[in-house]
This record gives sequence, structure tokens and C-alpha cells, in this order.
Amino acid sequence: MPDPVPKERAPLTFTFRNIGPIEKAELELGDLTIIAGRNNTGKTYLVYTLYGFLKTWKEWLESPPGPRPSRAHSSSTPRASGQYPTFEQISEQVAENGHAEFSVDSAILRRERTAAMNTLTRRFSEGGLADVFSSSSEEFKGASIGVKLDGAFPSVAKPGEAPAEREDKPSIRYDGTSIFAFDTSPRNRRTNELWQRLHRGRLWRRYLRFLFQDLLSEPFVLSAERFGISLFYRELDFQKSQLVNLLQKYKDRGKNPEFPFDLMEETVSRYALPIKDNIDYTRSIPDLRKQKGQMYDGGFFNDIKKLMNGYYVASSDAIEFRSVARGHRRFAIPLHLASSSARGLSDLYFFLRHVARRNHLLIIDEPESHLDTSNQILLARLLARLIQAGLKVMLTTHSDYLIKELNNLIMLRHSFRNKSRVMRKLKYSRDDYIVPERIRAYVAANGSITRCEIDKFGIDMPNFDQTINEINDVANELAIRVSEDPTD
Repeated sequence: MPDPVPKERAPLTFTFRNIGPIEKAELELGDLTIIAGRNNTGKTYLVYTLYGFLKTWKEWLESPPGPRPSRAHSSSTPRASGQYPTFEQISEQVAENGHAEFSVDSAILRRERTAAMNTLTRRFSEGGLADVFSSSSEEFKGASIGVKLDGAFPSVAKPGEAPAEREDKPSIRYDGTSIFAFDTSPRNRRTNELWQRLHRGRLWRRYLRFLFQDLLSEPFVLSAERFGISLFYRELDFQKSQLVNLLQKYKDRGKNPEFPFDLMEETVSRYALPIKDNIDYTRSIPDLRKQKGQMYDGGFFNDIKKLMNGYYVASSDAIEFRSVARGHRRFAIPLHLASSSARGLSDLYFFLRHVARRNHLLIIDEPESHLDTSNQILLARLLARLIQAGLKVMLTTHSDYLIKELNNLIMLRHSFRNKSRVMRKLKYSRDDYIVPERIRAYVAANGSITRCEIDKFGIDMPNFDQTINEINDVANELAIRVSEDPTD
């Protein structure tokens, strides 16, 4: 039997307003989140917005609230005054003693969490959303993203911790009833103006990471443009280098300083943040080739090898696709000469081999693109195994085959008579299953998204069923007409 469904904190729920075709939508993020729907219904707008928010949220609450004018009234419990009394108390005690320890009122802590999130989403919506799409603020006027937080926070059963990256940086720990904070920097550094300007800011960022533990997983995106990126990223680097050299020449000649900026604006293409990050990742692959990701031992990148009958090798100056065939059928070619399916899965191969870690959020725009139906089915099985291993996956899709195979894997989650024999007959392994409670599925249409029902038989996606029924009806009607005697 598969493992029981783990009891975890309630999933985060995001709200979206006036973002591209989306007028109003609510999305709960599961371990596997699927958005289907017809073209131009807002699927990519939703995933790009969510990616941008999760990627940059720390930047929008960078500055801590101002310090209190006096420490004379410091006590062992946080005062109710101010928007962040718990943080104020932590900051005071750490500045004085190098550490803080006190019981915390859970209601106050929840209020601080809500206040910080409201500030965060407002700032991002007003100042960051347009940047995610590399667009003007006017095009996103009135657009917003919101986050509904779990009302049960803080959880006594699951203590939270925001460990320091280095020993000389502040850290915060919470055991469900008390806060513990530490700063190992020397006292003279904690009490002077430099601490107030620098270390207090670091402590504030640690506090935010404690408040928003669910937002810690830095997302990784594979955009729909990944096929072109694998072809042209070298050319983009070359053009960038040429532009820098040209700007330097004009500077050396004392030319009009405004000209280079005009030239840059006209010459450099503007990409949405997920595409920019996808380009940067593809550029970085040669530098990643010697490191192993946290999920390397799972060997999931070998599933890509089986799909493609080949694998990828990165050197300092190129990426190659190599076949697994032997003898005269064996080949090794530059990635840009490989098939579109091989190019489309290259980033995922290197991600699973060198980068992926548990609780990572992997966002894939149309993972089925350029894959034949058999490989779409195998990809669905890979996604299920990744979720079991602790990865979170979000995808947009037009693939009925992908959904149908996920439904098969949902049914394999349940016990039934002669299950082992049936699985062998149908060529499934013991790890080919997915827990339905971990899935959230939506259909985008009419300026919103509608949540799909999921039961022991799988995901109910009426948009696919309707289209399939319609084309079958047409085929049946035409077959009957063609079979008729035209003289009757």
C-alpha cells in the first residue's frame, strides 16, 4: 500500500484581479497544480504572476519598521503598540543581549503576519507586477495579487525555524509558544548605529522568513519559450557583448551620454521575468555540471533519458545531446541541432540532476509541447514520482493524454483485488501513483478559473471531455453518411 497522505499545513490560496484576461480568480496551490483551458484564457498570466511574486517577495518588505525611540520600557512580553510588536521586542532584546527569548501571543503573531502580507502584496501589485511582464505600469493599473494565509498559524505541532545562513547572522526559532532569536556578532556591533542600519535589517528578513515559511521555496520556471532559448541564448550573449563594446567606444569618444541609453532601449528586447530567468538558467548550465542537486540520488533525470533515448552533456562552451544507441547509430550533436522535444526537455534534465531540492516549486508551461502521446504519458508518471519525492509542480496544459494518465495514477493509489497482477499487466511500477488530495486542478475560461472536482477516479476536466465528445459525434455522423448508398 502507498504511504498515507501526510498531514501538512493548509495550502496557500492566491487571489488575482485584472491580470491580462483574468478579471478575478482564486487558486489554491497543491503539491500538483494544473491549469487547463483554451488559448488566450489567462493561464500563462496566472503562472507568470505567481512565479514573479514567489521569486521576488522578499524585495518588497526589505526595510524593517523604524526602531523605538527608547528601550526603557522593554519587557519580557511584546507590547501591543505598533504594527509589529513581536519584531520590536526581538530587536530590542537581541540588540541588548545578543539573544531574545519570550512567550509570544499567537493572536498578535497572526496579526503581524497578516499585516506584513497585506503590505507585501500591495507593494508588489503596485510596483512589481508590471516588471514581471516587463510592461508599463499603466497596463497593470488596478491589477493585484493577494494571499490568504492559514488562520491556524502558528502551529504548535510543527515548529518553525529560519536558520541563519552564516553563524554571524541573526537566526529565529519558534517552538509553538516561545520565540528564540540569536545574533552572535560582538556587542559593540549590536549597539551602535551600524547594527541598527544593517543587522536589524538582517534580523527583520529572518523574521519575515519565519512568518512566511510557506513562501520559502524559490520557484523554478520552464517557460513556453524554452524551445527558442536553447537555440538563441548564445546569440543573445554575443549581441549583449557587442552592445557593451559599442557603448564603451562611444563613452571613450565623449559622445552624447544619452545616446547609449537610447540605443540600449531600441536594441535590447524586453522579456518577461520568467523568460529572463529561463535564459539565465540555460546560460548557467555549464557552471552547474559539477554539482549534484538534493534529489540527484533519485535518478529522475534518467527518466528524461528514457523518454528521449538520449542524454545531455554540458561542457564549458556548449551543450550536446547524445543518443543511447550503440555502434553506427550512435550520435552526439549540439543541442541546437537536436529535435524540438529534446531541446524542450534539456532544462528539466539538468534541473533534476543539478538543482532540484525537496519543496522546490517547479513551474512548467505546457510540458507536453512537442512530445508524442506516448511520451506525454511517460511524463505524467515522472511528474507523479517527483511529487512523491517532495517536489511541488505547477503546470499549464492542453493535453488530454497527460490528464488521463494522471487519472490512471490516481486510481492506482487505491486498493483493489489482484492489484499487483493488474499493475504488471498494465506495465506500471510500484511508484506509479499519485494521491488525489495533493492535486488542485482548474479550467481557465471567461476571465476566471473554475476548480475541478477530483475523486478516486481522477480529475473531472469537462473541457477535454466536451471537445472529445464533439469530435466523436462529428466522426460518427460523417461515417454514417459515407456508409449510406448515395443513390438512396
